[in-house]
Amino acid sequence: MRTMRCFLFAGFFLLLSAMTPSPAAESGQSAKESDHNGKGLQYYNEAFYRHLPNGNKQEADRLFNLAVTEFKDAIASNPRNAAAYRNLARVYSVKKDFLQAAEAFSAVTMLEPSDMDAYLQLAVSYTHIDKFAEAVRTLELAKTKTDDPRAIGKLDEYIGKIRERN
Repeated sequence: MRTMRCFLFAGFFLLLSAMTPSPAAESGQSAKESDHNGKGLQYYNEAFYRHLPNGNKQEADRLFNLAVTEFKDAIASNPRNAAAYRNLARVYSVKKDFLQAAEAFSAVTMLEPSDMDAYLQLAVSYTHIDKFAEAVRTLELAKTKTDDPRAIGKLDEYIGKIRERN
C-alpha cells in the first residue's frame, strides 16, 4: 500500500508541476482557443493556489467548474487541442473525478502518443477507480512509445506496483 501511495504521490506531483501553460503547447492555437485555455488556467490557479490553501473549498469548486467550462470551450474550438484536454484532465484529477480525468488523459495520449506523462496520469486515474487492468495496459502501451531504457524501467516498476496492489 505504501508503494502505491508513493506512485500516486509522484503522479500527483507531476500533475501539479505541469499545470502552467508552455509557449510550445500554445503555439498553433487560434486566439479563441488560447483565450479559453488561458482563462481556464487563471481559474484553476486562483482556485488551487489561493482558495484551497485558505480553506475556501466552495469558491475553489466554483472556479474549478469555470475552468472546466473554459477548457471544454477550447476543445470545442479545436478537438485536437491536446493542451486543453491535458488541462481539463488535471482539473478533474484535483476534483477527484478520476473517471472524467481518465477520459481526458486518454484523449491526450491519442493526440500526443509520445507524451509519457499523459500515460502515467491516465494509469494513475485508472488506479483511483480500481481499474487496475486498464492501468497496466496503459503503461504497457506507453512502453511501446519510447526507446528510453530508464523510462521503460520506471514504467515496469509502476506496473509491478499496480500488480502487487491488485
